[in-house]
Amino acid sequence: MTYAYKLIDSPVGQLKLVARGECLAAILWENDKPNRVRLGEMTEANGLAVLVETERQLREYFAGTRQTFDLPLDFQGTEFQKKVWHALLTIPFGQTRSYTEIAQQVGNVNAVRAVGAANGRNPISIVAPCHRVIGASGELTGFAGGLANKMLLLSLEAGQTSLEAAVDDAGTREPARQATQAPEPGAPAKSTRPRPSSGTQASLFGN
Repeated sequence: MTYAYKLIDSPVGQLKLVARGECLAAILWENDKPNRVRLGEMTEANGLAVLVETERQLREYFAGTRQTFDLPLDFQGTEFQKKVWHALLTIPFGQTRSYTEIAQQVGNVNAVRAVGAANGRNPISIVAPCHRVIGASGELTGFAGGLANKMLLLSLEAGQTSLEAAVDDAGTREPARQATQAPEPGAPAKSTRPRPSSGTQASLFGN
């Protein structure tokens, strides 16, 4: 079965929404690694119902009016990967889990590294919230969409960042997109957002 896709602009950069049949199969980042999520041949289908509905729900999420998604999902991966990805769907809005906690949830406490690998290959970003998985001591760790976007999503869910204007006005999207770009060679990395203190979640959630 071929895949259909639709490109949308968002406060975290351009996203590629991918459908397989009538289900959402992937949400890919603008600078996603080509082989991170393996999909088949794709054709553009901007009017496909599931992709149009995905865009609508994502815009509500970025505007701060939606906390959960209601979409038919089609995860393509190994059985273990699917267990991890389905575990991501159970992490409540505004909360985080560690890799160890996800490993316990899928029934293999010794599979922390495998959980991390599966989390990194999560095909349906944002909807299956891999951004809510952080290190045991509170550090953000790696993220396919970039750590700046991970921080932005967590801040949005903590009520500390409003992206509504960014959704309504394309001009306000640029700062968020610039934050994901690599610095010039030899230049120090810059961020326009405060970063959490290492080992704490209080700075993210105000607890």
